[in-house]
Amino acid sequence: MQGVKEVLVKLGSQGSALFVEGEEPIRQAIIPATEVVDTTGAGDTFTSAFAVALVEGKPKKECMRFAAAAASLCVRVKGAIPSMPDRETVMSLLESVQAE
Repeated sequence: MQGVKEVLVKLGSQGSALFVEGEEPIRQAIIPATEVVDTTGAGDTFTSAFAVALVEGKPKKECMRFAAAAASLCVRVKGAIPSMPDRETVMSLLESVQAE
């Protein structure tokens, strides 16, 4: 087998989508931020959070949600490095979103 089998597309305010060969696309809406302060690093935060969840063996849909939560937290803080959320903060946001 050769070629790309999976493509992760970030769509900004329209969320994201994961296309896997032979499967239905997985779409993820954004998790709205209470206030958007700075979008610097949001895409990188999304990608790195997705990669962490994937390496941990989480299902792809869960990887997408984890990444969306991390990006949502990122845009609430000014600057690329200070805005990178830690795991505990991401998990807390996901729990609050599930509760709604």
